[in-house]
Amino acid sequence: GRGYLAGKRTTMGVGEMWWNVFASKACQFLRALGSVMVLIVLGLVGLTYYTTVSLVYGPLAGTDTNDGRFATAVLVIYHVLILMVLWSYFACVLTEPGKVPDGWTPPQEDEEAALGKSNSEKLRRFCRKCSAWKPERCHHCSVCGRCVLKMDHHCVWVANCVGAYNYKFFLLFLLYTFVATVFDAVVLLGPFVDFFRDLDASDHGRGGGGGGG
Repeated sequence: GRGYLAGKRTTMGVGEMWWNVFASKACQFLRALGSVMVLIVLGLVGLTYYTTVSLVYGPLAGTDTNDGRFATAVLVIYHVLILMVLWSYFACVLTEPGKVPDGWTPPQEDEEAALGKSNSEKLRRFCRKCSAWKPERCHHCSVCGRCVLKMDHHCVWVANCVGAYNYKFFLLFLLYTFVATVFDAVVLLGPFVDFFRDLDASDHGRGGGGGGG
């Protein structure tokens, strides 16, 4: 019985060690990936901008036709949405999510309230990695390497934690991205259908010409 328990503890110790190594490497990878993800987001925005403005609606805008007036309206709405997407995105990226003040300790009333809690509950309020106290709803981010106030999660797309001070910008980014994506899909659907229809017609035309020769 003792040998079995000792072997089990050894196996658990080795498993925990390998998990810690994996978690550390994963956090390093996510930390290094941060600037790359920002570039990917900007690349996706640039691709939709090039398609919508340069290829489809830009050449039509300004002409005194129904198509020209429609294209101008599309471009105005599109630019407003893209500006809001970029504003909320960079606000989320650049805003400090929430740092625990140096030397912060729980207020006296919190310490008195904690006396009735179990040791495990009290330990949750102290971060062993930062060796510091942390307020309620504050969690340690292994990617950022620090505790974050009201931490929701670490988002690789914004290369930052989503916490107390940038949570609003994160929600706005999701909202504006959703609206811009739906708008872009709607206004590009017709031109894409026409493009592939014309492409199919030209292929049939070449095929018919070859057969007649």
